[in-house]
Amino acid sequence: MVNEEYVSKLMRTLNISREEALEVAAYDDDVNKDKKTPYDLTEEQRENVKSLMRKTEHKKSSKPHARKPNELKEAIVAELAEFLAEDAQGQAYGDVIVTNKNRMIHFSVGDKEFDLQLIEKRAPKS
Repeated sequence: MVNEEYVSKLMRTLNISREEALEVAAYDDDVNKDKKTPYDLTEEQRENVKSLMRKTEHKKSSKPHARKPNELKEAIVAELAEFLAEDAQGQAYGDVIVTNKNRMIHFSVGDKEFDLQLIEKRAPKS
């Protein structure tokens, strides 16, 4: 059963004869039904493709990207860490560690551990 509309479309778009269009349609049908075709990869070729697909090349940067330090955030984090370590009166904060000088403080209260994260909001778009 040949779809004449599909065959005529193949003839027009690929600029081929009716016999060639019928061959292409039969090949497409085999591929859609997962049948073996003469152009399938061998097992060795499939393994080679599989190993190549696992490897990804990334463009290497010539120089590392250094962020401009946010002095205000660093100062706020340092002050909060100092407050937790020395001046806080409500709880006994232990092991106060600045894990990221721009962002995070790690501390413990009793047997529980906490992370305090400072997030600077962006200015609203106008």
